[in-house]
Amino acid sequence: MLFLGTVALAACSESEKGPVRQSPTTSGSVQQPITQTTPTVKTEEKGPPAYSYIPVGRRDPFAPLIAKSEGRERSSARPPLERYNISEFKLTGIVWGGFGFNAVMESPEGKGYFVRVGSTIGPNRGTVTKITKDNVVIEERFKNYTGEMESKQTVMQLHMKQEGMP
Repeated sequence: MLFLGTVALAACSESEKGPVRQSPTTSGSVQQPITQTTPTVKTEEKGPPAYSYIPVGRRDPFAPLIAKSEGRERSSARPPLERYNISEFKLTGIVWGGFGFNAVMESPEGKGYFVRVGSTIGPNRGTVTKITKDNVVIEERFKNYTGEMESKQTVMQLHMKQEGMP
């Protein structure tokens, strides 16, 4: 019995170890331990971008070339001197005296209007800057296609009637 008890104990001790597995590798090679590795993400160094737009000093390519101004009124609501272009007016006379120079401008309708230095004339709100005995100087300020303010001077000459002409 003693013999059976020893065999039983020996069998139990080997069963606790579990079965021995033989590796499928060749008998002469040594098995390498398996290590678990985590994948590493490569960070790419970002160089300069292929193209970058720098809008400093440039106009907006999507903005309209001709900007509508909100302050514009209907042409019928404007004074008569501001309804017509400067080129449509005729300088018909200049009057001077103790009060300075005044000019008589004729509209396309045939009506005459007195203007003096500082009067506003034309749709671009030009101002009369100078009146002499034979001409009137009108300065207009307006925005050009780039949005910058420009100034334009128009000189209107008084045409004297020649003798023999009605």
